[in-house]
Amino acid sequence: MKRSLLTAGAGALVIAMGACGSSDSSTQPTSLKFQVTAVDSALIAVHASADATISDVNTINGVSSTMGWSLGSNTGSGVSMSVISAGGAAFSQGPGSGCTLNPADGRFDCPPTVNANGVTVVRSLAFFDASGAPMNHFDSTTASMDVQATLSGVVATTAGADTVNGARDLTATGLLGHNTTRTWNGSGGGTHGAYWSDSAATRTADVSYSSTFSNIVVNLPRSANPYPASGSIARVVTGSGVVTKGDSTRTITISRNVGITFNGTEFVPMTVGNETYTLDLATGKAVKN
Repeated sequence: MKRSLLTAGAGALVIAMGACGSSDSSTQPTSLKFQVTAVDSALIAVHASADATISDVNTINGVSSTMGWSLGSNTGSGVSMSVISAGGAAFSQGPGSGCTLNPADGRFDCPPTVNANGVTVVRSLAFFDASGAPMNHFDSTTASMDVQATLSGVVATTAGADTVNGARDLTATGLLGHNTTRTWNGSGGGTHGAYWSDSAATRTADVSYSSTFSNIVVNLPRSANPYPASGSIARVVTGSGVVTKGDSTRTITISRNVGITFNGTEFVPMTVGNETYTLDLATGKAVKN
């Protein structure tokens, strides 16, 4: 199946963690007692945040390919980088890539697509000149672009399944002239329902998250620079989860601040509360440091 512009999940998301001594509040187990640690709570926050980060990068990469910013292909389960056009964007002559101008709001509405993970993605684009005035086309005088995207669907993984619903509102600056970088800022959020099992436990989660994107810089051509060079995402993850170990079950509350800092490589640092991880943007695997 052809990978589309925006991937909601990283496929089989694997998270490796060490033990942690502190415990979260929980209900009584149904039978044998077991300790619910901060790791159990952090696991759910890491799972949702790693998945959302892949979606965030794919949102940026998807727009890059739509605009013809030389984005190469990737067959991995994480960041998706499908090319629609290797040349310049067609917006200067009219709607490109199936996107049509809506005269009511001046945005180009793009048709829904279903990505390789079965998630439906809907996007719209708006262009502005150097003074911030809206433009009904894209050309050499375009200074910035606003991207609004929504995604919804169920992502099957090797260990379970994730139900995702989210939205992104991002602005790219640096389009004017022959600039070789794009800088992205904006916000986003969504919900994440998950079920997965591993050798330690079976877990379900129902969380929501809000995100702030700060000065995320991408270099052109994207084919040689598939990962953001710098910038960060700050995320707040809240909700609840259920952990089952053997025949014992406990409900836990999740509340974590998550930070991702880009460095131009596939492997980026991610903080979840007071703990640090390394996130692989190509596979979605987050490893506790």
